[in-house]
Amino acid sequence: MNSSSYQNLIQRSEEIALYSSTSALLGWDQETGIPKKGLNYRAEQCAFLGGKAHQLFTDPLVGDWISSSEDEGSFTDSTELANLREWRWSYDRAVKLSTEFIEEAERVRSHAMSAWAESRKKNDFKIFSPHLEKIIKINQRKAESYGYSDHPYDALLEGYERGSRTEMINELFDGLKPALREIGEAAARKSANSSSQVIKGDFPINAQEKFNQEIAKSFGFDFDAGRIDAAVHPFCSGIAPGDTRLTTRYDANDFSSSLYGVLHEVGHGLYEQGLPVEKFATPSGKAVSLGIHESQSRLWENHVGRAPSFWKFWYPRAVHFFPSLQEITQEEIISSTLRSEPSFIRVEADEATYDLHIILRFEIEKDLISGDLKVAELPECWNAKFMEFFGLRVENDANGCLQDIHWSMGALGYFPTYTIGNLGAAQLYAKAIEDDPEISNQLNGGEYSKLLDWLRNKIHSKGSVLLPDDLIKDATGESLSESYHLKHLQSRYL
Repeated sequence: MNSSSYQNLIQRSEEIALYSSTSALLGWDQETGIPKKGLNYRAEQCAFLGGKAHQLFTDPLVGDWISSSEDEGSFTDSTELANLREWRWSYDRAVKLSTEFIEEAERVRSHAMSAWAESRKKNDFKIFSPHLEKIIKINQRKAESYGYSDHPYDALLEGYERGSRTEMINELFDGLKPALREIGEAAARKSANSSSQVIKGDFPINAQEKFNQEIAKSFGFDFDAGRIDAAVHPFCSGIAPGDTRLTTRYDANDFSSSLYGVLHEVGHGLYEQGLPVEKFATPSGKAVSLGIHESQSRLWENHVGRAPSFWKFWYPRAVHFFPSLQEITQEEIISSTLRSEPSFIRVEADEATYDLHIILRFEIEKDLISGDLKVAELPECWNAKFMEFFGLRVENDANGCLQDIHWSMGALGYFPTYTIGNLGAAQLYAKAIEDDPEISNQLNGGEYSKLLDWLRNKIHSKGSVLLPDDLIKDATGESLSESYHLKHLQSRYL
């Protein structure tokens, strides 16, 4: 169907994409290399672009074009129907926020991110806390504007994972928590009784960069359409077709920190590079949810990158880049990779304990949004919950409530998608192996094309044509289930 209203929507979406992709580029630059004195003006640049994009989309003409297209009722193509569905959903939310609010939110976000980086570096929560106060108020106002039936957190969660509700996540996490604790405790006991060692040594950063890039390329990441840089917190930015940027952080004494950061972000990057380029500016060409996005990152990071077969293949190349590893056997590296013990840092946590980090953050941020928890109380609350969940005393806020970038970005509602992603990763990986047993043989030989092809066909190429649960059903034959993830953890760690 090619009605004039629908074509007007396409044209307007293409114009908005120029603003949003430019804003994404500025955001990447802010995290990787902006001079400190450029931060104030950068906040104004981001506010301007965000405001302009919002104005273009909330133009009453856009609402008229959507209604006119819906009234025609003659659309049958799945892509067109998906575009209309997403335009309607996004428009109905967007018109509830003023341009002034969007500009204010962008300014607050830009300043908060730089303050967070300084706060974390100096281990001083007081630097970040006034900015977090503003972030929380912005999100509370947003939730009230969007509206909700049960909990203000619902309105924020919906923006990251369509169809999710606070009550649903509560029930899922309450059901998972006992099993996760049991698995985590058993895995830690097993690791404590084994001879596995933590791999520490002298690993030059330039060698880490080369090793990471070689593995990322073997997974299928296209470096003619992407790059890897350093940042305070690893992230992936799908800026535009042909421009997907990853970041990681480096520790000269631990090469695995940057490596697994890269493997995680490569999973995101492969998804971005696999989306239909010709649909980039329209809703159907975008990733459908953060839960699906995290299923891709967690699949490549954990199901591929932490499997014994990974190190059986890559050990000789690791020794090539890091000669000191000659003193450590392949088996010891595998044992170290599968070592489980409670740890402070989420992005460095093992699979057996990772989801508890997510549940902790979910419980905290929904209370921040409801007002049951004040920002000033956050460090104390975090530390108490961490002791409850992990039995560890948090000695400083840099290893505690300051460790993640998400709250400085204003991304409250994001964290639950990591565990949703873990569930999806396990389910998709199991189905891929079932559909094509040759995938396992390829992985043993350091070849990843068949797995990537399966994900391209089942997930990446679909964009947002299907909503998250429908996409999982279409790919695996059933709704999202926690059973595959728990089975995976039990098999790998117990």
